[in-house]
Amino acid sequence: MKDAIWGTAQRWFPDRQIYHRSDGQVRYFAISTGLQISALLSAAVLACWLCFTTVSVAFHGAALAEKDQEVDAMQREAERIVAEARANEVSARAFVTSQMQTFDETAVEFEVRHERLRRLLDFVERISGDEIMPSPTGSDGSVLMAATPADPAPREARDIPVSVAALSDSPEDQINFLMSEQDVALARAENATEAQLENLRAILRLTDLDIEDVVASERDSEEQGGPFLPISESGFAPGIELDGQFEGRINRIAARLMEVNELEQFAAQGPFGPPISVPHRRTSGFGLRRDPFNGRPTQHRGLDYGAYRRAPIVATGPGEVIYAGWRGGYGRTVEIDHGYGFVTRYAHLHEIAVRRGDSVERGQQIGGMGSTGRSTATHLHYEIWYNGSAIDPDRLLRAGRYVQ
Repeated sequence: MKDAIWGTAQRWFPDRQIYHRSDGQVRYFAISTGLQISALLSAAVLACWLCFTTVSVAFHGAALAEKDQEVDAMQREAERIVAEARANEVSARAFVTSQMQTFDETAVEFEVRHERLRRLLDFVERISGDEIMPSPTGSDGSVLMAATPADPAPREARDIPVSVAALSDSPEDQINFLMSEQDVALARAENATEAQLENLRAILRLTDLDIEDVVASERDSEEQGGPFLPISESGFAPGIELDGQFEGRINRIAARLMEVNELEQFAAQGPFGPPISVPHRRTSGFGLRRDPFNGRPTQHRGLDYGAYRRAPIVATGPGEVIYAGWRGGYGRTVEIDHGYGFVTRYAHLHEIAVRRGDSVERGQQIGGMGSTGRSTATHLHYEIWYNGSAIDPDRLLRAGRYVQ
């Protein structure tokens, strides 16, 4: 069988020689049956492979095109995701930058507010030398009590905010909490200042004087000058502007404190004390009365007090002695200038313990009670003059009862 097949192959593909002549020489190549069969089989296999691949491409071209479209779609989606991620990154960076800028501005605002409050407290210390108290205090240490049976209940500014700083580690929350505490402290200072001012006004209204005019007259008479620098201007972080409400409250409290300081100075400087430091009695009032010598109606421009001979007569307020000596019907007399347009006169003294130009304090002895001049018996004639006119001393003594 094998020999038959090989014989058939030899018939179909006999051995062949290919002669080649060159330069007078003849050469030949022998192509055997086996080589021919191998070449034929190789050509057949190659042809089959070409047919297979052609058919395969023909049948699978659409699938390959669809795959290519899917790959392109996936590539486009990947590019979209990358672009979106980059955009999100840029947005996140911008947000973080904005938040940091906001935080920095908040921190700077907190520092500015803190500086404003510090300057306000320094201002309080300069004009009062102490913390704000519910009841006003005079510069000489005396306490001014309200002209009512008791001080009203202290007013609460508002509820203290919840300490979010203790609940959160966020610096922004802690700054906001501290700013809230600043607002609470500011509100308490504002309320305390208002209460202090109302207290002083209530006391000084008892004098029946226009207190604004009294304080303004002393303010205008002082030698002062310099550039105008509002209390809210700290020179700290220029260009940072706080909200108008905070600035307004700072300026309002500063203005109220100035007014409190002026009223306290007047309360401490004015002739509000009693002119006698020992038990005494009033023997004659202010105004129209019958003259003790001739019985005719006369205008009495002071108060008369009776006590014992040489009873200590004291200054009713701090000031400067502008007269000490004999003055006609007043006898031995001392006159003291207390500022604010007030001058007090102490007449009919037995002796005088001060000299002209001396500075005296409230309660300091300036002489002893006597009966010199136009007098019927031992007593003190006490006058208060305001801007050149005699006023009823009771008007200041009423207020003086609340300067303890």
